[in-house]
Amino acid sequence: MLPPSVQQQERNVVKVEERHAFVLTANGNPVLYIQNLQGDWAERPLSPTSDSTVCYVDTLEGRWVNRFYAFPSCRGRVLIPDMERAVDSLLEETNRRLPDILRHQRDVIRKKEKKYSQLTDELDYYLEANNVTDEGYNTIATYATYALRYRQRLRQALHVLDSLLPTDTLHISRIHHHTLLLPHSSTLSEESKRSSDSTTLRVSCHDDGPQKPGQAYRRIQADNRETPQGAFARFFAKPSLNETSFPTSHELPEFVYTGEMKNGKREGHGMYIDREGCYYNGQWENGKRNGFGCDVDSAGRVRVGEWKDDRFLGQRLTYTEERIYGIDISRYQHDIGKKHYAINWPQVRISHLGTISKKKVHGTVDYPVSFCFIKVTEGITIRNNYFASDYASARKQGIRVGCYHFFSTKSSASEQAQFFIRNARFSKGDMPPVLDVEPTDAQIRAMGGAEAMFNRIRVWMKAVEKHCGQKPILYVGQNFVNKYLVNAPDIKRDYQVWIARYGEYKPDVRLAFWQLCPDGRVKGIVGTVDINVFNGYRDQYDDFLERYTIK
Repeated sequence: MLPPSVQQQERNVVKVEERHAFVLTANGNPVLYIQNLQGDWAERPLSPTSDSTVCYVDTLEGRWVNRFYAFPSCRGRVLIPDMERAVDSLLEETNRRLPDILRHQRDVIRKKEKKYSQLTDELDYYLEANNVTDEGYNTIATYATYALRYRQRLRQALHVLDSLLPTDTLHISRIHHHTLLLPHSSTLSEESKRSSDSTTLRVSCHDDGPQKPGQAYRRIQADNRETPQGAFARFFAKPSLNETSFPTSHELPEFVYTGEMKNGKREGHGMYIDREGCYYNGQWENGKRNGFGCDVDSAGRVRVGEWKDDRFLGQRLTYTEERIYGIDISRYQHDIGKKHYAINWPQVRISHLGTISKKKVHGTVDYPVSFCFIKVTEGITIRNNYFASDYASARKQGIRVGCYHFFSTKSSASEQAQFFIRNARFSKGDMPPVLDVEPTDAQIRAMGGAEAMFNRIRVWMKAVEKHCGQKPILYVGQNFVNKYLVNAPDIKRDYQVWIARYGEYKPDVRLAFWQLCPDGRVKGIVGTVDINVFNGYRDQYDDFLERYTIK
């Protein structure tokens, strides 16, 4: 018999898609599908069901082959390298140590699930405080969908592993499925063509008989039992196949970057994601984050805004009439120099957001005042004589009112709380009370340090909460947050924060309100006024009122 010509050898080759994964069975029943056994399973897709996202996809090079020697008997049969042999030793070792491996993988998955729970919580917080009009919102929403699905898979896998019993008979094996990838010009029946897409004919396959021990190849057959016209099937049962040319494991890269490059460095727009879930989608310059970008770091922090040389500057808000604005006032809105001024409450509207920092404003600044915090007391002796009239007038105009106390470092926290309670008002629907904390570094040292200060803050907060039934809000400056608040995680966790930051960027922490300028202008009020913005939009504000106002 003459050897096949070059043309016949080319027509002998066929592309085969192999989808493969590993399955954990308990008492013979499949309970968990794993993409790859090597490394930590949490790095790979996991699922209690055999769906396509778990399978790894390889493209193999197969050969058309006849079943019988010297007799045309192809009928869609193909020989492919047998990848099963390449993982036999891995499966044998895995099954030998399976109980220990499962315990280890369960611990790894539990840690990963906890991390992604924290991450999705941060992503939800960002999405609740922003909407589609904010730059970067859609990018974060897309990533949040991915993170949520990944967390759900981890939870499902963890539930399976936690449900296994010591009496279960456990085993891991490899599963696979093959599909012929034929050029559209292949001549098949009309029914077969209708079942494929317009660019590639995909023909599902099954194993053609049991695999013989020691064989380096596997014989499969098209489910439709058709051989395309022009295909050349060899008349040997054992053609030479190079099994080592196909990967037996799929190592995850340290990171994946898709985007523009220049001189070997990231430049322009690109997306980066690594094994730890660190993610950045935005502008790059000379290999560093520069310009606008959306970032999620290894700690789960979500940062959307402007970057400079890999340092996050902050989120620059666009101020529109859709946002919720408010003011805070004291006697200084009445007593300016030696003159006294009344507030014309029916005219009160925000007309300017100050000039201390740049602000991106869409349209004209003419915003209603949705809330107003009024100073009541300071320390244990100072009272705002205008509080009662301003409180009544603001409520009459339908403005949500809240009371605040200026914290003194020189008097007892419990005495300050009682002094505030005696002079404040807590009517149904009012905003939560506020503790205004603005000590200098020297004052904090004189108190005995940050921990002593936070202990006094806790005393004030608990006393006021007990009286009015709502947790107070903590008002602090950005520098206080950066330097001191990190030392009081319970306060950050248990109380809402109102932050004063007069730069162009929004504070990079969780907060309820942001005091964005001290030099705003309000119709009906003489002089400058502190302008504040709620961290969210109407739906989130309505939820805040429902949950946190005085009952």
